[in-house]
Amino acid sequence: MTRPSRICDLIIIGAGPAGITAAIYAARKKMDFFLIANDIGGQVSLSSEIENYTGFQYITGEELTAKFQEHLERYRFETRMETVQRVEKEGDLFLVRTDAETFLCRTVIVATGRKPRELEVLGEAEFKGRGVSYCATCDAPLFEGLDVSVVGGGNSALEATLQLVKIAKKVHLLVRGSQIRADPVLVEKVKASDNITI
Repeated sequence: MTRPSRICDLIIIGAGPAGITAAIYAARKKMDFFLIANDIGGQVSLSSEIENYTGFQYITGEELTAKFQEHLERYRFETRMETVQRVEKEGDLFLVRTDAETFLCRTVIVATGRKPRELEVLGEAEFKGRGVSYCATCDAPLFEGLDVSVVGGGNSALEATLQLVKIAKKVHLLVRGSQIRADPVLVEKVKASDNITI
């Protein structure tokens, strides 16, 4: 692998809200940096309706992503659409390897957010953001008064179920196998609700 010819101050990995904010601050400070990401917007770009983002009472994920892009375009810095394979410490520097190149920098900000684990079932991709959601905190109000299903038996699934039961008409918790793996206190709360079926 070819050794990088340039050492920059900063590499930001990820271009969701946190990575974009870091890039704007770095650009305003006129740092020698660049941004590496697979996409602009991160998980926000997958959301159909957003009602909990400061400054907007309502905005779609597509619109908010466009606003991010517009804000970024006010500043001149390099953005690389690549996948980071690994980050390694090399002396006082960091070596950042992507699927295309290797870079050296003094500081790394990892703002990769999270990627929901998908079910990979028929219709999931088609209805993502239009009935299929991965964030009860973000999207629960969209399901007010409706019957909803939550898939999973771990803490995250049960916490989502308990959030949704306050808003939805009925929550169906779909668990693979016969055991719920979540903490006993969450299991007790779920089983105590008349509006949750397992």
